[in-house]
Amino acid sequence: MDRTWWRNWTIIACLALLGYGASVGAAWAKPLVLTAKDSGRTVTVGVGQSLVVDLELGGGQHVVAPEFDAAILNLVGQSLQSTTGPQGASSRIVYQFLVRRAGRTDLVIDVKNSGEKGARSKPLLKVKIVASGGGRTI
Repeated sequence: MDRTWWRNWTIIACLALLGYGASVGAAWAKPLVLTAKDSGRTVTVGVGQSLVVDLELGGGQHVVAPEFDAAILNLVGQSLQSTTGPQGASSRIVYQFLVRRAGRTDLVIDVKNSGEKGARSKPLLKVKIVASGGGRTI
């Protein structure tokens, strides 16, 4: 009887550690990175997954606020880096999102030229996000 108890306890402990390791691995998985080349794609992501949008802007361009369903995606960070080189000034903007719950949303990021009054914005990135995750919410 004592041997059976130890065997069962060992199996339960191993399964618990295996499940914990899998959940930690998923939490630390590399984020999905999207660039302007991904425009027009449909992307499937899981609830809890990180999503990074990395975009290059030309000189004189600025980004209009990203459009997305805040119930599906959560904007958790953004950064802007400006550079000046032989080709002129440019900048790189990076957005970090977290997938909050299952659903669908379009993620649209438009740019405008700073020097043109009344100019219309142009889409730099437009992707359809399909979030799945069995109804979990973060």
